[in-house]
Amino acid sequence: MKKLLCVYVITVVLGWVGSTWAQGPLLQRGTKELGLTGNLDFQQESRAVLNINGRFGYFPQTNLEVGGFAEVSSNFNEFSRYGLGGFAELHVPDLALLQGRAIPYAGADLGLEFVDTSLGEDNAALIFRPRVGLKWFIRDYFAIDTNLFVAVATDDLFPNRKNHLDPYDVGIQLGLRMYFK
Repeated sequence: MKKLLCVYVITVVLGWVGSTWAQGPLLQRGTKELGLTGNLDFQQESRAVLNINGRFGYFPQTNLEVGGFAEVSSNFNEFSRYGLGGFAELHVPDLALLQGRAIPYAGADLGLEFVDTSLGEDNAALIFRPRVGLKWFIRDYFAIDTNLFVAVATDDLFPNRKNHLDPYDVGIQLGLRMYFK
């Protein structure tokens, strides 16, 4: 009985996953995207830094997205950073994985960031953050975003292991993206 129930559950789950894969993601012209990404940065000795980034984008052309972002980073003690800016992403569905459900992309953020800290001087700087990643589409209108980024700033903004600030950061972000017309 347990084997039959197990086979039935696996069949239902695979059928549900197969029906999800049968459609295409919403990366066409006119689509809008709402996203929330972030990470935990464990470089600082005293506390982990929580980075949260909210974004809204629009597809002026198929597979090309432009938009704006707002972000906040803090360890809730001696460091807080916040900023605003714009971003662009180019999706490459021709290189998709998992029957077209994992779509690679390349993108970049450009913005103005402010840091309030007791680790050094309070700074304001321009930030450039190129990134490459995959959007794992669970549904046509919902994706999990994973990306690798390198951030470079015109002044010291990012906490390091020595409880100082650096003008660069490298990391991995995880996020949720929702698409609508």
